[in-house]
Amino acid sequence: MVWLPVAFACLANGTCSFYNGNLSISLEQCQAQNKTAVFAMQRDADVKAFQVDCLELSPKPTDSL
Repeated sequence: MVWLPVAFACLANGTCSFYNGNLSISLEQCQAQNKTAVFAMQRDADVKAFQVDCLELSPKPTDSL
């Protein structure tokens, strides 16, 4: 398994977007990336709302990471 940290953020200008971090080999690594992202978004006056999560991915043997 690998984990992908993702964030959905809405800005003061009304635009909302998805963002992602780097693939992680553990849930803990993924959560650490999201913790850093949350810290940054909480301090950014342009960010009005956000949600973060870690998505569990199951690569196939033929996938390259």
